[in-house]
Amino acid sequence: MNDFSEYIPNNEQGMHCLQGLYFNNPSNKAKQLYFYPLWAGEYLVNYPYLIDRQYMNSFIIFLIKRGKLSFTFDNRHDFIASENSVVIMDCKHRNHYFANTSCQFIFFHFNAIDAQMLYDFITKKGINCFNATDTIQHLINQIFNLLKTQSFSERETTFSELIYKLLISLTTISDTIPMDHSGLKTTPPLITQALEYLEKHYKEKVTISTLCQQLSVSPTLLSKQFHTYTDSTVHSYLTSVRILHAKKMLTTNPGLSISVVAEKCGFHDTSHLNKVFKKETGMTPSKFKQICF
Repeated sequence: MNDFSEYIPNNEQGMHCLQGLYFNNPSNKAKQLYFYPLWAGEYLVNYPYLIDRQYMNSFIIFLIKRGKLSFTFDNRHDFIASENSVVIMDCKHRNHYFANTSCQFIFFHFNAIDAQMLYDFITKKGINCFNATDTIQHLINQIFNLLKTQSFSERETTFSELIYKLLISLTTISDTIPMDHSGLKTTPPLITQALEYLEKHYKEKVTISTLCQQLSVSPTLLSKQFHTYTDSTVHSYLTSVRILHAKKMLTTNPGLSISVVAEKCGFHDTSHLNKVFKKETGMTPSKFKQICF
């Protein structure tokens, strides 16, 4: 059985579990071929309920049955999901959600080799919250009720069919939503060039001085504009890029040593990677790799 304890808080304040938690133990065949759930539950929450998860190799879907739940996803945008809403998020990015008032919802984590492609299509317009049609609500309830039976081995293809139908239903809804340009900012060429440079040279020693020399701009101007358009400092952004690449390397190349990952991702040494990684994710790279595998 998979151990999900690292991802489940020991004491979730403001939460009453109405049903669950129900855990799945997908077979190797399911992991290679199917869409499969990981665990699910039904919660009744109220203030001060709050979850702030840095990383998990899965996707999560919520069905809001009553009340409202607030979300901040991937440090990009805030939204509130209300009654009869469905929310889908990629847990490989930071996801933060909380309740200011009473809210009842069903949720389940899932994964699949092909899940990322469908998820990216569903959220291509930067929207993670949608109206839960009768079809979507029915599919989510079917998946949830099937998990309750605990008859996993004989239901793997059924799980896969239901999750796939659910995701396809969400692609249909998302495709009809017009792109909202009202909140977008036009990123200046200076910031675009800075972001491209950091993404390309994250393995190297990059300081604000070397970046300014490359862009022929003063540190004051770059720092001010960078914060305006990214809501981050250059140092913090570079750190997040390095951590993201370290996560990818740890999950896609499990045979690499931590010291090699540190070297390839721009950290001084293993100690530096351990310190920064734990500060950003709450765990060491070794623990992170252990959980993912």
